[in-house]
Formats: sequence, C-alpha cells, structure tokens
Amino acid sequence: MGASVVASVSVLGTPAFAGTLTGVSTSGDVRVFQEIGGGQVQLSGSNDNATIMEALGNTGNVELDDNIDYGWANETPSTLTANFTDGSITFGSVGQADWLGGLGTTWTNGIYSAYSSQFNSLGITSANALLWSINNNPLLSTKNVFQRLSDPNIQSVTSNNGEYSFELAGHNTFASGLQLNVADPLYPVLSQMMASEVVKYSLDGGTKWNYAYSFGTPGSAGEFDQGSYQSGVVDAGDGFSFTRNFKFKVGEPAAKVPEPSTLLGLAAIGGLVAASKHRKNA
Repeated sequence: MGASVVASVSVLGTPAFAGTLTGVSTSGDVRVFQEIGGGQVQLSGSNDNATIMEALGNTGNVELDDNIDYGWANETPSTLTANFTDGSITFGSVGQADWLGGLGTTWTNGIYSAYSSQFNSLGITSANALLWSINNNPLLSTKNVFQRLSDPNIQSVTSNNGEYSFELAGHNTFASGLQLNVADPLYPVLSQMMASEVVKYSLDGGTKWNYAYSFGTPGSAGEFDQGSYQSGVVDAGDGFSFTRNFKFKVGEPAAKVPEPSTLLGLAAIGGLVAASKHRKNA
C-alpha cells in the first residue's frame, strides 16, 4: 500500500519547470538564417517573429547588427527578446562603448590566458601586448577583431524557471571567425584557437547587461561557459560559418515549490507512517 502511494506521488507530483517560448520581439538590425536541409542554413527572406521562432527551434539562428563587421561607423544596436511562460531573456549586440568600457580588457585577458602558448609563439607575451596588437599591429588591427565579435548569432534558447540556456552559432577556429586565409601570417596559430562571438544579455526585463562569450572549452570564459561542439551545419552562403555552437547557461532556477498533488502524496505517506507506528505501539 505504501509503495502504491509512493508510485502515485512519482507519477502525479512530478513538476514541469521548463518554460515554453511564447513569443519574441526585436529591435535594430536583425537577420534570420533558416535550415534548408542537407546540413545547410541560409539567409531568410523574412525576419518576422514567426520566422525567428522557427529558426530558434531548429538549426537556424538570429544575427544581431550584421554590418558592425565593417567598422564602428556601421554600428546599429540590436536586440532579441525571447519571452517564456516563466520569464524572459533579452540578447543585445555589442558596441564600441562596451569594448572601451572594460570588455576589451576582460576579453583580451581571457583569450590570452586560454591560449598563452600560441600567442607567445607570435612574440605576444602578455594580455596587454595582445590588446596593443589588436589596436595597433597591422597584422591584427586590419582584421576588425572586436567588430567581428560584436554581431552574435543566437542559435537556440530555452528556459528553466529562471535559468536560461542558449547557444551562439560561430566558427570552428578563431582564424575562420576573422576570415583569414591560409596565406595569412597569423593563420597557422589562430587556426589552433576557438572564440565565440560576444553577446550581452539581461534577464526578466532587467536593465543590467552581462556579457557571455567562450573560448571553446567549459569554463574557459567563466562559469556560465558550457563549452562548444561541432554544429553539423554550415552557412550555404559562405561555406564556413555556423560550423560550431558555443553553449551557455545563465541565471539561477527559482526555488521549486511542490505541486498540490505532491503535497497530498506526502501527506498520505505521513499518515501511513503514523498509522504504522500506532500499530507497533498497540
């Protein structure tokens, strides 16, 4: 009898905490890439909300502020908000003010720490030297490094009662992300590295922005960094983008309150235990 009650609690009282995506909203320059089969995605002719939700539900992605690749003068701050039954998360493109406001130093420290031996082989022996090279050395300063990291492609997003998991579509190597060819002097070294694009995000309508990015392995850019994996797809337009997805988990699940059926089941178990003790004492 006790086993039956426990089984009943297990079946009826298991709460479902995953949120359901109910809608999206955007601002600024937003592009949508859709799955077309055969391991390919391509730029969609539409960026309406239905197309965005479809892209987030398969192997497509949503890109924010595409034109920033070509320089800060092309910056168009852009956002994507995903609304769930249990909260919301807003993603934003990253701009020059973000990089100058401290992100540039933090990101450079992170990638140098992750790949110090590779940078050392280029004669770059500190994070400060790397930052200087990105801004001043023609080998790097002509690559628009920070700009190319600033137009994130959100591949998927899910919610779990206040904790959000999302993925950014990117490149298998840092060299590919900077669109280097094999003849570039930096290609042999930068092709040994991985770096996602950078996205900023805020949770549940908040006004505070946080940054998420990855260097390919879990925790390489912080505890929110869940690592990366080969996506199995490629951009049909250029033949090399979206080949790797970078995973993140941010926020914290709210305290889980048992459902009424769970409470009733626990009360029943308590009654059985009390009755059993009463019989033993009789």
